[in-house]
Amino acid sequence: MVGWRRALWAILGGAALFALGLIGLWLAGWWPGQQAGQRTALPPAPHVAGQAPSTPPPEVPADPAVEVTPVPPAPVTASGAEPPVPPDLTGVQEEGQDTAPASPASGEQQPVDVGQPAPIPPRPVVTVPPAAHPTATPTSPLLAGLNRVRARAGLQAVTAEAAWQAGCAGHARYLVRADRAEHREDPANPFRSAAGEACAPGHYFVSSRAESGPERALTYWVGGAFHLPQLIDPRLTRVAAGVAHDAAGAFQSAVVLDVRRGLTGAARYPVRYPGPGQSAPSLRAATGEWPDALAGCPAVAARGAPVALLLGPDRAGEVTGVTLRVNGQAVGACLLTASTFTGANEAETRVGRTVLAAQGAALALPDAPLPAGAGVQVSFETPRGPVAWAFRTQP
Repeated sequence: MVGWRRALWAILGGAALFALGLIGLWLAGWWPGQQAGQRTALPPAPHVAGQAPSTPPPEVPADPAVEVTPVPPAPVTASGAEPPVPPDLTGVQEEGQDTAPASPASGEQQPVDVGQPAPIPPRPVVTVPPAAHPTATPTSPLLAGLNRVRARAGLQAVTAEAAWQAGCAGHARYLVRADRAEHREDPANPFRSAAGEACAPGHYFVSSRAESGPERALTYWVGGAFHLPQLIDPRLTRVAAGVAHDAAGAFQSAVVLDVRRGLTGAARYPVRYPGPGQSAPSLRAATGEWPDALAGCPAVAARGAPVALLLGPDRAGEVTGVTLRVNGQAVGACLLTASTFTGANEAETRVGRTVLAAQGAALALPDAPLPAGAGVQVSFETPRGPVAWAFRTQP
């Protein structure tokens, strides 16, 4: 009997030891198939900073612009169809991605301080690329083109102000990278800078065409009733200018020209453009300005670029009429003055008249672009007598 009990205890003890061995194998991780199961439960490898994700991030909505809610359509500028570049204004090179200039109170669409249209919602930006240094110099082709325009008005040449270049470069970069068209910079935008904000009130030109550059901008400004007077302001002595490009957004190129801070010269009036005996390219009037210079003019197929008379701020509104003759034949023209300009609404009328009054400007917009190689006689009527002269259009 005793022998049987001892045998039973021996069997139970052996079973216990066997069970303990199995438990030990499990705890040690040596149980068959256990490691494979553990591998599948391991967390994924950590992401290395700077490593590209395996799938691209989703597209983000388009970015802010102060003019319209929809993304601008294909090959047009924020100010309308791009103008052809006349031979007299060609030769302006595309400067680097981050160069810039600035504009006056009558911007392509409108100055911020008078209430611009609702902005386009901004496009989120993940990283901010480093800003490149401006490349515009006192001998830049854009400056040379501007000085040719001023020479046709009998005015002194202007020089480039190096201290403003970086800020104007920054504003041009802001316009294309933020997809905005405005005379200010949104403080919440990552591309905003204090120097860019200082340049923002000047002229700007934005386009959905990547190849657009200073030559098209200058053509547009010369054809703009609310841009040309600032280019031929007799007080202007210094400017800053540049260009930016960015293929990612709706606005792929921008040109900025600062014509505001350099008004330090003598105010010698009158100024006539094109001046007596001068030869000027035949251009169309710019469309898409704010205020709309053509809003109060009779509708025609295409108006000619403005013929300008600046009498000075103390003589604003003096001009009462204009006569324009091409090769001896009278042609119609729409006259804009601080007393007669009518915009698309009351706000545009008020702003437009203020801009014209600043230099006592009178602008005659021919009913059609002036023909090439023509002799042109113009006479503006004033209470002190007519102001008349003659010029020619280039062949």
